[in-house]
Amino acid sequence: MSESYLDQQQQVPNSLAVQTNLVPIVATGYEIWRKRALTLLSGRPFPLHEEFALLLKAVQPVAGSQFLDLGTSTGLYARALLEAGAAQVYALDLSRPMLKVALQKARGYAGFVPLLARAEAIPLPQASLDGVVVGGSWNEFPNPQAVAAEVYRVLKPGGRLWIMFSHRSNSPLQRVLEWTGLRFPALPELMNLLSSSGFNLDGWRERSAGFVTGTKVTLR
Repeated sequence: MSESYLDQQQQVPNSLAVQTNLVPIVATGYEIWRKRALTLLSGRPFPLHEEFALLLKAVQPVAGSQFLDLGTSTGLYARALLEAGAAQVYALDLSRPMLKVALQKARGYAGFVPLLARAEAIPLPQASLDGVVVGGSWNEFPNPQAVAAEVYRVLKPGGRLWIMFSHRSNSPLQRVLEWTGLRFPALPELMNLLSSSGFNLDGWRERSAGFVTGTKVTLR
């Protein structure tokens, strides 16, 4: 991705939460935290392999399929998709440090393509992808409606969307984190947004960790 493209996207102010992801030491330690994230969010043991099993069941990567890991961080979902048979995964993030770590961890993975860009302006053609996955970054997007429209645009008819997110609760911690720019939508709120964007939805939740899947059924 060209520097000029990213410079244009940087006109959108970064929240404190996003700025944290631009720090190299945060990128280096990201996967240490991520391995425990859903356990902390859901209140019960929730290892990565269980999360990946839900992901792969939802989007069903097959030989030759192409995916986008949106807000990839260090590429956990991208690597899981490639290991499951996807031919190519675009790993998009606006953080250079995160993508640097993602590239290091993806050595030996054919089909791993890093993209330095914002989720609100995905630099890929219309109807070019079999699936889009979002692993927690949904809470950081300042304009989720714009992101949903972009995801719909780049998916093929029948393409699949998977989102893992932290949904709204009565936790005092959430109220503190909202000051950093994080957003915590209620599950019905997210499903209504995606439905209005054109997705046929199937959603479920696991306590404070939520999962939503959708299918693009027609071209607009």
